[in-house]
Amino acid sequence: MKVVPKWFPDLRQFVPHFATKESPQIPIACKIQSYQEYELGYRKLAITLGRASSKPAPRELELLRLLIDRRTNPVGSLGVPDCLFMTAFVSIIRPRRMIEIGTGSGFSSAVLACAIDPRRTDSCTPCVDTLDAHATYFGDRELPVGFEVPRLISEFPRAVRVHAPRESDYIRNLAFPNELDMAFIDANHQHPCPLLDLLRLVPYVRSGGWILLHDIRLGTLVEESRKNGVPVAYEPVFGAEWLFDEWPWTKIDGGNIGAIQLPMERKAIWGPVRRLMKRPFEVCEQSYRRLRDEVSEAARTLD
Repeated sequence: MKVVPKWFPDLRQFVPHFATKESPQIPIACKIQSYQEYELGYRKLAITLGRASSKPAPRELELLRLLIDRRTNPVGSLGVPDCLFMTAFVSIIRPRRMIEIGTGSGFSSAVLACAIDPRRTDSCTPCVDTLDAHATYFGDRELPVGFEVPRLISEFPRAVRVHAPRESDYIRNLAFPNELDMAFIDANHQHPCPLLDLLRLVPYVRSGGWILLHDIRLGTLVEESRKNGVPVAYEPVFGAEWLFDEWPWTKIDGGNIGAIQLPMERKAIWGPVRRLMKRPFEVCEQSYRRLRDEVSEAARTLD
């Protein structure tokens, strides 16, 4: 007898309403906490995305484990649950290529490249373009951003192209309008920087496409740690968290990583933009005016 998972009836009510005004504001929980949960978590996520027939590629999980074991565990790297969620999501959507904002060490870039094409049927063509506002890695200024890519995916390092130092407005040189199925934001988490990155991506991601956001619980996690007496060296920042929470269309919660789906009409994004711009900025005061102007300029593409 076929057993239907207990969460299946709840998911059916979400799938037909993706990216419509009727979509629920409560995120759909699809966390994958461990390697052992990957197969079940993958299946749940595939059903949530309306792609129930999707299956992991051969050696998909094996390749991810290899990357995690190879990394030098640099500052700001994705946790194992984040990697599992991101790999499953990309594997299910199967984009031809992706743009990542926020390169860091390059670990997430390598994870994306392996998830897009684990067999690297076209090893000479880049499938990930990653941008970083800085030329050097924030965890060690002696190292360039993306320094881990050649070592992590030595078999096909050209799968990832690093563009640094570049701000997110450089995307216009990397993609055509409505080209991308999905993208990934993991750069400056101070509000309104994630919002600005999102607005600059929107013209190049198709309607109904997906944006992955990292550190969607960073501010809350830091505050909770301090309340529990655990010292944290950095301040809580809520830019990605507020963006995820404010998003009024379909969104999927993977823990400290999540995915938001673009609405069919991009001008509808004006609503959450206005609400988010009323929140206090987390950047230095000298940047307030510049960022307000840049957000306003990027938002004009929604009309």
